[in-house]
Amino acid sequence: MSHGVGVNGGSSVLCGFRGLALFFLLGGSVGVTAADARIAVAANFRHTALMVARYLEADSPHRYEIIAGSTGKLASQIINGAPFDMLMAADLDRPQQLMARGLAVPDSYFIYAVGKLGLWWPDAPAPVTVNALGDLDPRSVCIANPAFAPYGQAAWRVLNNADVETEWLNHIVRVDNINLVTGLVAQGQAKAGFVARSAVIAGARKGSVAADPDDLLWLSADAGIEQALVVMERARDNAAVLYWIEQIQTSAIRELIRRDGYDHFVEQHP
Repeated sequence: MSHGVGVNGGSSVLCGFRGLALFFLLGGSVGVTAADARIAVAANFRHTALMVARYLEADSPHRYEIIAGSTGKLASQIINGAPFDMLMAADLDRPQQLMARGLAVPDSYFIYAVGKLGLWWPDAPAPVTVNALGDLDPRSVCIANPAFAPYGQAAWRVLNNADVETEWLNHIVRVDNINLVTGLVAQGQAKAGFVARSAVIAGARKGSVAADPDDLLWLSADAGIEQALVVMERARDNAAVLYWIEQIQTSAIRELIRRDGYDHFVEQHP
C-alpha cells in the first residue's frame, strides 16, 4: 500500500488540515513516529472499522483502538469528555454538532460511507412487506433505539409510513444499537428486525447469521444512510488519525467498505 502519495479522489478532504496533514499528502512519511488513536465508531461500522484497523496496522507503526456503540451515545460521551480521537458516526448531525461545539476539526468532516437499512424476517410470508409486520406480536419486532441510533431513526420513519396501528408501533422492542437487532433475530429471540446490510453481510461471513443478504427486504424509503466522520480537536496532529483519514480514501479501503455492504463513498464539506 502506498503511503499517501497521489491518493485518488480523496486529497481535497485533507487540504483543510494545516501542517501535518498537508505534509503527508505531499509525500511526507507517515511511518516515522508511531502513534495511537482511539476511534469511536457507529455500531454498524464496527466490523469494517476493525478490518481497516488491522489493514493499516500491518502497513504502519500506528495502533488503533475501536470503540463501537450507538452514534448518539458516543457523541454524548465525547461532549462529556471521553478521550476519543475521531467519531465515525452513522449520521451527519452528530459530527456537525461536535464541530458547532468546537470539539471537532471542521475541515476533517466528510461522508465516508452510505449504509442500507433492511427488514430481516426469517419466517415471513412471501412476498415480504413492512405492512405485514402488523400481524406479529409487536414485542417480537425489534429496532435500534431511535433516540440514539440513526438506523433506528430510519426504521422508525419506515414504520410510521407503514400500514400498522399506532398502538402496535408503541410496543415494538427498542435496543441500544443496530448490531443487537441483528443478534436478536439471528438467535430467534426476535421474529423480525430492521438491520444494517453491513451487519448481515458480516454475520453471514462468520456463520452467525443464517441469511443470504440478497433475500432480505432492502428499503428504499431512505435512499441510503449517510455516515460522516470528524476528527476531534485533541487529535488534530495525531499521526495515526491523519493516516486513517488519508488511507480510508484509497481504492483498497474503499473496496473493503463496499464489500461490507455500503453502496457509495461520497465526500462532503458542510
